[in-house]
Amino acid sequence: MRTLQTAALALSAALAVPALAGPPSKDVAKTLPLAAGEHVRVDTYKGSVRVTTWDRAEVAVEARVVADEGCGSAERQARWVDQTKVDIDRTPHGVAVTSDYDALDATHFWSGSCTSRPFVHYVIRMPKGAALKITDYKSDLDVRDLEADLSIETYKGNVAVAGLAGGLKVETYKGDVKAGIVRLAGDVRGQTYKGSIALTLPAAAAFELTADAGRKGSVESEFHAEGTTTARRGAVRVSGAVNGGGRRVSLRTDKGSLAVRKG
Repeated sequence: MRTLQTAALALSAALAVPALAGPPSKDVAKTLPLAAGEHVRVDTYKGSVRVTTWDRAEVAVEARVVADEGCGSAERQARWVDQTKVDIDRTPHGVAVTSDYDALDATHFWSGSCTSRPFVHYVIRMPKGAALKITDYKSDLDVRDLEADLSIETYKGNVAVAGLAGGLKVETYKGDVKAGIVRLAGDVRGQTYKGSIALTLPAAAAFELTADAGRKGSVESEFHAEGTTTARRGAVRVSGAVNGGGRRVSLRTDKGSLAVRKG
């Protein structure tokens, strides 16, 4: 009997203990109209951005601000989450989404040795025919089924693009870029310092290819370019017309890797 009583007390005590709480967080959501010819701009710092498309003439944004648990006390983390703003606004040219850390007070943020900003994770649904520009520092970026031009600038974020039917401009310092294009409806320009860019195009795509890598970089292409492949002082250049030429595909790296593959 005593054993049963002990077990029951232990079970009651376990059930009485609340589940462990996650890091401090808050959610923000907003939907705004987007007219034909307007674009979407996202300016963020760290976290993630997931973009999918639909046929509605509006932009739906869901954002979660989450504390970086590796920095500061729980009280301080909660304060930084509260002070981090997510601005979702109409502009003269469309919709702007911004992660705003300006309100993080100097007393509790900038004066300490631990100054890690909260993460901001976005889920965005937008018209498939609207252009998109993302400016970032170190987020995970994922864009799917966009039928318009896409521009991405990131320092060391990782980029995944799938089902793109438009032009692409991507610049990174040391992030990894994987971009799948189903229709070349615009020029492609990619530049990285020591990251990687892997571009996948339809096998029948017609374009002018230029891919330059420094002496510590590399270039790989599954397409036959009717031009020249040169190496000079360790640098590599692959250039020429593919399938008769057409849109421009220009890639460049200093210490990273470039790849152009058939889809």
